[in-house]
Amino acid sequence: MSGKASSLSIPVQIDTGIFQDFAVFDVLQRQKRWQRPLLFTVIMLAFAVVCFVQVGRREGAALLGGVLTVVAVGLPVVYFGMFFHSVRQQAKRMGLTTLKDAYRVELEETGVRMLPAGQQDKATQAISHTWDQVYGVWRTPGAIYLYVTAQQAYLLPEAQIPSGADRAWELLGNCLPAEKLHTVRR
Repeated sequence: MSGKASSLSIPVQIDTGIFQDFAVFDVLQRQKRWQRPLLFTVIMLAFAVVCFVQVGRREGAALLGGVLTVVAVGLPVVYFGMFFHSVRQQAKRMGLTTLKDAYRVELEETGVRMLPAGQQDKATQAISHTWDQVYGVWRTPGAIYLYVTAQQAYLLPEAQIPSGADRAWELLGNCLPAEKLHTVRR
């Protein structure tokens, strides 16, 4: 690792907004779970168009076309509504209505260390990952998401990174190969 400082300590606080931004990013952008509902909608609307073309030639074509249109639009609306509802409920269960100390992430020469809130003075509670173990890092306009596995990420809100997100991104760039670094534009 090159540069002036070879480590960075980031105390992280999370609230509902930060958690919801991450959930939307993770599910809809990184995992691209919007694609199946969109495909479903397109297929159902195509069947609806076929039905509407048959109006006047086939009995019940307009009714079936209407039902297919309602289903094509309704099911994805329910899917996304349930997703956002579940994210809000999970944030509520986690007590994130206000900023809450979550953990401290330390980016070091050897890797990443996470110390849970309330136990940051106890080195034995630290969870460590080498740079080779890191799954990937995504930088969005408001945060850096450091995935230690495909299912587990540390949220690093830009406003909470001492010395700025650019410094953290530079440090990560010095420690990880380019294929593990991703920049997301909104």
